[in-house]
This record gives sequence, C-alpha cells and structure tokens, in this order.
Amino acid sequence: MYYIKKSTQGWECMKKEKLKEKVISNFKKEEFIDLLSDIIKIPSHKEVDWQEDKIANYLYDYLKINNIDEVKLDYIKENRPNVIAKIKGKSNGKSLMLNGHLDTIPPYSMIIPAYKPVIKNGYIQGRGVVDMKGPLASMIMALTLIKKAKIELAGDVYFTGVIDQEQRSIGTVNLIEKNLKTDFAVVGEPTNLKICKAHKGMEWIKIIVKGKSVHGSTPEKGYNPIYHASRIATEIEKFNKKLKEKVNEVVGYSTINVGVISGGNDPNIVPNVTHLEVDRRYTNEETREKIYEEIEKIIAKLKTSNPNFETEVIPMNDRICPLGNLPFHNNDDNILFKSLKKSTNKYTNNESEVTSFRGWSDAALLDNKLGINSVIFGPGLTEKCHAADEKIKISELVKAVKIYISLIIDICS
Repeated sequence: MYYIKKSTQGWECMKKEKLKEKVISNFKKEEFIDLLSDIIKIPSHKEVDWQEDKIANYLYDYLKINNIDEVKLDYIKENRPNVIAKIKGKSNGKSLMLNGHLDTIPPYSMIIPAYKPVIKNGYIQGRGVVDMKGPLASMIMALTLIKKAKIELAGDVYFTGVIDQEQRSIGTVNLIEKNLKTDFAVVGEPTNLKICKAHKGMEWIKIIVKGKSVHGSTPEKGYNPIYHASRIATEIEKFNKKLKEKVNEVVGYSTINVGVISGGNDPNIVPNVTHLEVDRRYTNEETREKIYEEIEKIIAKLKTSNPNFETEVIPMNDRICPLGNLPFHNNDDNILFKSLKKSTNKYTNNESEVTSFRGWSDAALLDNKLGINSVIFGPGLTEKCHAADEKIKISELVKAVKIYISLIIDICS
C-alpha cells in the first residue's frame, strides 16, 4: 500500500509540474511590462479626487478582457471600489486568495517622474511600483495566464484588489464584513521574494497635555504643556531602549516612537494644550491593554513632581484600522509555505528564507478575523517602498509571476 501511495503522489507531482510549464510557456514579458506601465501611469492616492477608482476600473476591464470567470467592482465609498475576481474551481479542492492594495502614497518629494514609468538598468520605476503595483501586476498576470491555459482547477482562486491599505485598510475590512473566506491567502506586499510569516501589531496613540495659558512675558504664572510633553517624550525614549531587552524570535523587539509633537500659536503665549502622537509596534506576546498601561505608568510617574498638568491618553481611532492593526504570526508548517519554499528555490535558484515583515499588512486581518492561513510574499525591496526613487527589478517581477502560478497550481489543482 505504501508503494502505491508514494507512486500516486509522485505522478500527481509530475502532473502539476507539467501544468506549471504549460502555463508559464504563455508568459510574455512585453505584455507584462505593458500592464504594469499602464497602472503606474494612474495615480491612486488620497490626494487625487478619484482615489482608487481609475486603477480599479482599469483592472476590471483588463480581467474581463482576459475572460476571468467572475469580476466585479465593489464600491465601499464614492470613487473607492475593491476589485474582486475569481477563477472558479470544481469546488472539491482548496481555495486561494491573492490580495493586494490599489492605493499608494502621494508622490511627495520624488526625484524621478512619478507617473511616467521608465525602464533603466533592468529596473522599472515610478510611484507605487514597489508598494504595490509591481506585486499587483504579478498576481493579475498569474491569474490571466492560468485562465488562458484552460487548466481545470479543483479549488477557487480569488484576486482581491483592495482600497485604503495605506490609511485604514477599509478595503480588506469590507472583505471580512462580507465573509469572503478562502483556505489560504497571499498578501503581495514587497518582501524581496522572502516568505514572511509574521509581523508586529501597530497602535497609534495620542497624548493630550493640558497646562495654563498666560502671556509669554510672564511664563512663571502659567504651566507650559510643551515642557511637560517634552518630559513625557524623554521618558518614552528611555522606555524604547528598555523594550529592546526582550526579543521575539521571529519579529524581534517591540518599539515606541514619538512621531508628532504640536502645540502653541505664537512665541509670546504660553500655550494651553500640547499633543503627542505615538507609534507603538508590538509582538503577539503583548496586548493593547498592556500598551496603554505602560504609557499611563510613565505619565503617573511624572505627575508626582508635575501636579499642575492634566493628561489624557486616547487611541487614534480615526487614523488606524477599524478592526485594529493587530500582530500577525503564522505557523509555516503547511502546504502554503511548503509550496512557496519549493517554488522560490526553483525560480530564483536561491534557498528560500522564512522571515518576518518589517511593516504592517492586511495579512493580520485575513488571519485574525477570517481565520485564513496567510503569508506575505511579493517582489521588491521594502526599503524602496515610498522612496524618492521607487523602483523594482523586472527580473524579480518575472520570478514572482512564475511563483504565483506555481502556488495556484499546488494549492488549487
């Protein structure tokens, strides 16, 4: 019996490898570059009136032209639709979601043309090409090539192009509200083709410090909240060093950072109120409750010697994900990771690396809220995200297309 089972497995493996070769043989780099160039040319950030609408409609048309079984635009807000596409399987196999965000950050102080893609020295450049129009194009190309090859899949394959990840992730929140659940998911954030199974959670916190306003010529008669806010900031800096003492084996140590301090109107006035805005990155071994307790402890310590200041600590709910920017931590002992390891080794000629993701991603929502076994994996260097010279290697994008194809066949065929 063992011999028969092993032989059957070997035959199935050979069959899948032939299917992969069949699909990849239809890949044309020129068509892929045209697709990516077209979407780079479309601004899709918070400072344009149409936000994600134009890129969503472009991708909708592209997927329809390429005969994807089901394609729809799901408008969450005006000018802000998710793109949901599906290749239907026979419903007797595992399902897979390829997830990526349609929005980018604005061009800000870019030193290259933001929306005129240029190919130079093996790279293609432009705003969002790394984060994450390059990975998006790779996923879409993999999906269309699977469809073009007329492969019969057992399980469904979804592409979810979501809005708002650079702000509050309401696009993926909408997938959760609609219970769009698959067995596995790949979030295509740029990882340099490393397999990321975890990342830290993120909490944004506002600390409001209230003092007493007086004329600037008699500051001793008031209580300047800027000074007290500075004392709090200094204690937070000390606490950040303390956080480094405890290291998580996957994601490293937690951090805390004061990113904004604001208050006052004129130099000749002692202000009445000052705000601190704090970024706290935390591991799955910590809780949000503990994070707020730590900050309250810092404030209480300073209160004893500075009793005239009132402080309030509040979550910045209007700036973070409505469901919370939770930590993500997955077990890599499953078919999703095994397939990625094998495919990455094959198509990059390098030993695959399983590591953690530096930023925050929608994988945390898919994993924590829908229970989807997820991974973060995509082409591009994370240090080029949001960069003034944002660019990505074309050869790495091509490898990503092949790996996504391989993963679809391994999971869904």
